[in-house]
Amino acid sequence: MKKLGSILIVLLLSAGFVELGLWQLHRAQDVQHQSQTPPERPIINLESVAAAGHNLRDAAYNRLVTFTGHYVKFYHAPRQVLTANKTVDLQVGLMELSRNRAILVVRGLDNQSLTARSDEVTVTGRLYPHQNEDHANGDATTLSRLDPALVAGVGKYQLFDGYVSARSEKEGSGVQILGDRIPSPPLISPVGGFYWQHIAYVVTWWFMAILVLFAPFYNRSVNRAQDRSEKVE
Repeated sequence: MKKLGSILIVLLLSAGFVELGLWQLHRAQDVQHQSQTPPERPIINLESVAAAGHNLRDAAYNRLVTFTGHYVKFYHAPRQVLTANKTVDLQVGLMELSRNRAILVVRGLDNQSLTARSDEVTVTGRLYPHQNEDHANGDATTLSRLDPALVAGVGKYQLFDGYVSARSEKEGSGVQILGDRIPSPPLISPVGGFYWQHIAYVVTWWFMAILVLFAPFYNRSVNRAQDRSEKVE
């Protein structure tokens, strides 16, 4: 029984090291895939992936969506991060949809290239999760972050979670509304570390698994060698 217990411990330790190696291998693959641009999925209706009054599902993140409504209020969103070393001020509109629902829409740069309007507009853009970190001080016309929770008291609308960064806006007649839009690339969750760093960990963990399996045989061979030397003496 003691021998069986020792074998089980060795197998469990070795299996644990193998699993750790596999985890690091998956991390290395994630880092590799992170550098590749995922294929763009087709544009779909907003209501196909999101519902007002509910948290945004993972499947809705980064989706290109379209919807029609009219703006009921406009906001200033200062110091939004556009690139690693560039921040911009954005114009954000609260758009009312049918059945007393509303969604935040980042229209573009807040530089007077986009005029306030209340007629029917069709928006096409990328759906993002709401922000959690403040970028400025907020007030009645300024959003500290892009988060529908900050406008929850306006109009008593049922709000969609997250926000849409508009790629285009069209009037009811189909005419494009021109203005300075901002890029809307897919959000990619960063994976820590570097590819070869994770591969090195894979080799280390699997080498440990082999050592654990080999150790009992090595000890047994050493003991046998000692027994032989003692008999010779």
